[in-house]
Amino acid sequence: MNIGIDLDGVLTDIQGFNRKHAPPFFKKRFNREVADPNPYDIRDIFACPENEYKAYWTKYLLRYAIFEPARPGAKAFTRKLKRDRHTVFIISKRVFTCRKDFMGLLMRTLFRYWLRRNGIRYDKIIFCDNDIPGSKYTACSENHIDVMIDDEGVNIYAIAPIAKVICYDASYNRDCGGENITRARNWDEAYDLIGKITSG
Repeated sequence: MNIGIDLDGVLTDIQGFNRKHAPPFFKKRFNREVADPNPYDIRDIFACPENEYKAYWTKYLLRYAIFEPARPGAKAFTRKLKRDRHTVFIISKRVFTCRKDFMGLLMRTLFRYWLRRNGIRYDKIIFCDNDIPGSKYTACSENHIDVMIDDEGVNIYAIAPIAKVICYDASYNRDCGGENITRARNWDEAYDLIGKITSG
């Protein structure tokens, strides 16, 4: 089968990264408290305007892109998929990776470096445009993805009509569900679900 795996929020725990770094940053820099601890997006967590959001990621983006580790078990999960002869696609809307300038080249290079450093096995990387809501649907359709593992509701609901979707559990996606959508809390559960899909 063709298996698609998202990076931010799936291979990495972006929510955990933000919970660690964002509260002291917004408190010190803008005297802003947490408004809602559950959303995926910093703008919603702190009810902050765009300029504050950009200030946060200007400071932390490279630290996140280079040093944030893969979730425990991600390396073994991708290796088991390859052992089972699945084709693994990393399908991501990582910011700036679709740009055709130095920043785009840098982010794509860091992306590949991160995968190699964390031992993530894959066959192909697909960079989707972060500014186009349906870009992951197009990527999954064009590459005949059978199962996509994602965490963002907008992507999960867009992909579900054409592929099985495993929703990687997070507080901000607990309401995601429906036809073709199952949920995994860790990589062992995700692997078991793929096994059931394959045998079913």
